[in-house]
Amino acid sequence: MRKLLYIILIILTASCVGNVTPRPQGVASNDSDSVQTIVTIVDTVTAEDTTLINLSPQQVDSLVFRLTHHYSENFNFIVKADFLTLIPREGDLITDTCRVYRNDIIAVAAIKALPGDTIDSIWIKVASNQTTMGWISEQELLRGTTPDDPISEILHALSSSRAVWMSAFLALGLIAIIISRRKKHDMPKMLRFSELVSPYPPLFLLLVAVMASLYASVQNFIPEFWQEYYFHPTLNPLILPPVMATLVVVMWLVIITFIAILDEIYHHLYALQGITYIAELLGLAMLVYIVISWTTLFYIGYLLLAILIIYLTKKIIIAVKHSQQ
Repeated sequence: MRKLLYIILIILTASCVGNVTPRPQGVASNDSDSVQTIVTIVDTVTAEDTTLINLSPQQVDSLVFRLTHHYSENFNFIVKADFLTLIPREGDLITDTCRVYRNDIIAVAAIKALPGDTIDSIWIKVASNQTTMGWISEQELLRGTTPDDPISEILHALSSSRAVWMSAFLALGLIAIIISRRKKHDMPKMLRFSELVSPYPPLFLLLVAVMASLYASVQNFIPEFWQEYYFHPTLNPLILPPVMATLVVVMWLVIITFIAILDEIYHHLYALQGITYIAELLGLAMLVYIVISWTTLFYIGYLLLAILIIYLTKKIIIAVKHSQQ
C-alpha cells in the first residue's frame, strides 16, 4: 500500500507543465558572475563572521556550482541512456575511452569549466569504479542520467512519457462517460455528483486544481525550487521550503481524498457503476489539471481557479448538509 501511495503521489507531481529533466545551467560566464557576486558579499561581511571569509576560491566555486546546478562532487547519478561515453583528459591516469551502461551508478568525481560561453563549456568527471572513469559534458550527462533516487527516477520516467499517459487518462474518462450515459437521451454531463452524494469528489477536484496552479506557479516564477526538488526529492514537507512544502502537503491531501472516494464507492455503488465513476473522476481531474496548469502560465488560470473554487465549494457544502440529514 505504501508503494502504491508513492506511485500516485509521483504521478500527480510529474504531470502537466514542463519537463523535470533539468536543462544544463552551465555556461562559464554565468558561473563566473555568480562567483563575483558571492565574493563581493564576502568582502562586506564583518570580521566576526569568518565562515565565508575563510573559504578558498575553489570552495566558493564549488558552493556556487552546488547552488546553481543543484549537485556537486560525490553526487550519484544512475544511467538511463543505453550507454554514455567517457573520454580521458590530460593528466588522467586512465587514458582510454570507456563506457557506462544503462542502470550503472556513477559518481561525480570532478567538475571543470572550460573557457568559452557555450553550453558544453562545463565538463564533469564521473566514475563507476576505479577503472571506469572519464569526462563527459554536463549537457550529455543530464540528458542520459537521473539522480540516484527512486523518486527522481519516477519523475523522469513519467515526464518523458507525459503526453501518453495524460492522454490515456483523458480517453479513459471519455469512454466512461459514453458507457455510463449510453442508455440516456439527455446531453451527457461529466461526473454527476448526484450519483455519489459525498463531499470527497468535489474536494478531490478542488485539491487537484489548487495543486495544478501551485505547481505551474513554481515552474513559472521559481523553477530553481523544482530543480532542487528533482535532485533532492523528499515526501516529508517539514524539511522543504514553504512553497514546496505546501505543494507536497496538497499532494498528500489529494491521495487521502482519493482513498476516501474509493471507500465511498465501495459502500454505495455497484461494481460497474463504481468503475465508470472512478474513470470519469480521473479523466475530469486530469482535464482540470491540464487546463489550470497551462492557463496559470498566462495568469488566466488564477481566475479559472477562483471560479472553480467557488463552484466546487458549493458542491462540498451541499454534500455535507445532505450527509448530516
